[in-house]
Amino acid sequence: MDQKVFEMVTGSVETALNGQGFRRTEGEVKKEEGREVLFLGEGAAYSVLYQENGKRFTLRTCDMDGEEPNGQWKTLSMWLYDPDTDTPAQAQSIVEDFTETLTGPKQTAAVKARKKRKKDDDNNVDPLFFFNRFLGLFPELKDELNEEKAVYGDVRSVTFARERLLPKINALVNNPAEKDRIARCCQLLNDLYIAGDMDVRSIITIVVLNGIEGERAVEGVRAQMNEDLLKSYKSALKMKGKKVKPEKKKKPKKFTADSLLNR
Repeated sequence: MDQKVFEMVTGSVETALNGQGFRRTEGEVKKEEGREVLFLGEGAAYSVLYQENGKRFTLRTCDMDGEEPNGQWKTLSMWLYDPDTDTPAQAQSIVEDFTETLTGPKQTAAVKARKKRKKDDDNNVDPLFFFNRFLGLFPELKDELNEEKAVYGDVRSVTFARERLLPKINALVNNPAEKDRIARCCQLLNDLYIAGDMDVRSIITIVVLNGIEGERAVEGVRAQMNEDLLKSYKSALKMKGKKVKPEKKKKPKKFTADSLLNR
């Protein structure tokens, strides 16, 4: 694939998405199969894919699953392009079509709808969603989540947070060389605390934040908390080191044959 033509097409897509909060990254297509560039945003992802075997450019889109595309790609536009016979001038038609597709009213409305849907969904973030959001920082969590589900049939949220997630966060925030990743981690905690349900909020404050070790690490994380999280964190500190008795399960009512007949 001609590098100049590929950059010409992907650059036009990047320009069309400029200002909409998308970030560019390389795809995972093998070089012998072609090339791919991804544009990841809030709730939506775009892909520009060139396939060597089909000699074609494809513009496609899908929803985001946490910080990664969910893989359910939908083709928006497809153009044949053979670098051996076609010229860069002919690639201009691809550029114009992809740009028009992305900036047209139908597609921009679809992106806005995805963002709104994602925002609505995030207002009720549960523990599983919470853990999935950390896959971008700790990819190994994916296998650990699958293992947890396979063994227990579900994710034991508090146990998983304490035994799997917390050690990774502790190692990260105690490493001064990981300043950017630490900032991403703190931003996730801020955002997910606001969007999370009561279980998520408790995991963040009582399990994660109360479990961070090292005075310097604690102060570094604390300095990056937003007002809402900082307020709850101060309250959660009162619970540090204390054992909380689990809620007693209510015994089910027993029904006799006589009681059923008299109802």
